[in-house]
Amino acid sequence: MAIGPSAVERWLDLSTEELRAQVTRLVSARLPGDHAVWQAIRRHPALVPRIRGVLSGLAATAAGSKDEAMQKVWISKARAALDQVTPPPVKAVRKPKVEEAPVEEPEAVIELREPEPQQQRQPHKAIPTMLFQEPS
Repeated sequence: MAIGPSAVERWLDLSTEELRAQVTRLVSARLPGDHAVWQAIRRHPALVPRIRGVLSGLAATAAGSKDEAMQKVWISKARAALDQVTPPPVKAVRKPKVEEAPVEEPEAVIELREPEPQQQRQPHKAIPTMLFQEPS
C-alpha cells in the first residue's frame, strides 16, 4: 500500500500490524509536518490516537537497538507533525478600489539661521618622540 493522502483514508480499516507497517514507512519517509499525508491524517480524529499508539510502540521497539537515537528523532518529528494545527483556509475578500485624491504637500519653509559657532577645539598635543638605544 502506498503512502499518500488518498491511502490514509483506508488506514482506518487496517489491522494493528498493517497500520504499524504503514506508520513505520511514514516515519522513515521523514515527511515535513505540513505535507499532504500529515494533513490527511490530522483530518481523521479516530486515526490520530491509533497512530500515536503505534508511534509509542515503535519507540519501545527501538529502545536498545543500534539505531535507537535516530528512530527516536524520527518518531518525535512524527509526533510533532501530528500535533500541528492546520489553520482553516482564509477566503480572500476583494476590497473595493478607492481612488485616493493626491495630497498636496505644504511648501517647505526654509529658515535662515546663522551657523552656530563651533566650539573652540584645542590643538592636539604633540606626542613626545621616544628614542631607543641599542644595547652595547
